[in-house]
Amino acid sequence: MSVSIRDVSIAINGKPIIESVDLDIADGERVGLVGSSGSGKSMIAKAMTGLLPATAQVEGSVELGGTQIIGASDATVADLRGRYVGMVFQNPSAALNPVMTVAQQVGLPLYLHYDLTLAERLERVTRMLDKVGLGEEVLCKYPHELSGGQRQRVGIATALVTSPRLIIADEPTTALDSITQRQIVDLLTSLVDDANASMLFITHDFAVLSRATTRCYVLDQGRIAESGATADVLAHPGTDEGRRLVEAARALSLHVEHEGA
Repeated sequence: MSVSIRDVSIAINGKPIIESVDLDIADGERVGLVGSSGSGKSMIAKAMTGLLPATAQVEGSVELGGTQIIGASDATVADLRGRYVGMVFQNPSAALNPVMTVAQQVGLPLYLHYDLTLAERLERVTRMLDKVGLGEEVLCKYPHELSGGQRQRVGIATALVTSPRLIIADEPTTALDSITQRQIVDLLTSLVDDANASMLFITHDFAVLSRATTRCYVLDQGRIAESGATADVLAHPGTDEGRRLVEAARALSLHVEHEGA
């Protein structure tokens, strides 16, 4: 699913958060949005999915697959979000419902958006769990009975079970250790590519971004500071914010490599 964001500005209670942002994602493309904490990355994701707070004032255009999100009805955006747009969140412990089993959690989007029998939903849930590397033994487990990596795999399965055309991954590896981060990123990108879907991968970590995307935007204090091929921006950042993020990623990578030696 293509994404076209044009001249989007967002304010909360009159305070500017995002200013005049343009961003594009082509069908089947994996694009990154990288920036430091507080730069406004998650606010863009919320604008794309109709989840901005009630106190937000937004201007500009956000089109997903040709459908205008800004000003659309809640019903229109909710249906689009459930059927065609999947979300993978930063903290799987908070994103997953603690009183729902894995089967119920992954099957909920199918229940809400498709007219399937219980057996059909269970079959799709089981198949999706297998794709993310989880067996049938987790079907009746609750989130607290799973490891952090397993919970994030459940989150990915929930996001992908309806075969969405766009995945928005908002800091999906922040709560995980470095080894599990790599596993989750590689799993997510592989599943997105296999489905020929598009992805917006949001992070503050260039080391993660370089594994997940081919092109990226650098966000600095609510504005796009630079954009380009991820490898090029990582090798030759053209702005102070880009250089700070690259240096932080390199320092973290060296630290991880030293610990693993």
